[in-house]
Amino acid sequence: MNGLSLGIPGAGGVNPGTHFCALYSGPAERDRLLFPFLEEGLRHGDKCLCLLDDVEPGLVRDRAMGPPRPGYSRRLGQLDAVRASDAYLRSGEFCIESMIQFLSESVDAALAADFDVLRAAGEISWVMPWFPGCHDLFRFESALNPLVEQVPAIFMCLYDLKQLGADMLVEVLHTHPKVLLDRALIDNPHYVDPVESLPAARVAAPTRYPLVRVEAFRDEGTDDGWALLTDAELRVTSRVSRGTTNRRIAEELSVSRHTVDAHLKHIYIKLDIHSRVQLTVLALQHRLPAG
Repeated sequence: MNGLSLGIPGAGGVNPGTHFCALYSGPAERDRLLFPFLEEGLRHGDKCLCLLDDVEPGLVRDRAMGPPRPGYSRRLGQLDAVRASDAYLRSGEFCIESMIQFLSESVDAALAADFDVLRAAGEISWVMPWFPGCHDLFRFESALNPLVEQVPAIFMCLYDLKQLGADMLVEVLHTHPKVLLDRALIDNPHYVDPVESLPAARVAAPTRYPLVRVEAFRDEGTDDGWALLTDAELRVTSRVSRGTTNRRIAEELSVSRHTVDAHLKHIYIKLDIHSRVQLTVLALQHRLPAG
């Protein structure tokens, strides 16, 4: 079974065994990705699982399934809507083993009910600094990749850019082989294969993740500004997008820290942005290779 449509205009299709992240800005944009994804799964006859916190499970079902019509009862059995926090934080904190068990049981239940594919979408809105155990999230995301590859499932992890700090966005990119951004599904140049393993030091305490607001992905101004970046500025941008500190960038490029700071200031001015999160998103959009 190849090329299952995501149902999202322009996003194309994926094979079962795919784990990807969808980056968006705010609930309205999330819903423009989430509900077409679920509706396509229902249309195709997949088992669908939705983990969402800010919309009641009943409303998720109503919106995805529409008004009652022939086949409604069958479709009702296709879609499970659960509060994200009830799934991710079942024991009161995030537990890797518990979440892997939950997803494994969901796949097994779908196959036992004669579904060919489990199509799951989970929003990571609960991963705020004060949630116990959320520092294990990216160990889980990394461990999930080899498991998903072996099962007939499509897993879409939903991340709101308005809730991500720069370090957290880098971890998102390190742990997902593909990224859905601007309704385009692309191979992620920042992905780190799980066999390389994530050192414990890389997944720091939750307080590492300050909130940074990102109001928009791209406009004509940032595109025009991107064309103005020099080779040196692109080299700095590439390293920022993989989470490298300014001091380390200076060492890698054999320049002074002052030079890196100046390049970054000029980059921000040219692109009319204000944070490393915005710069990382733009680097991904423009398919800039990881430095």
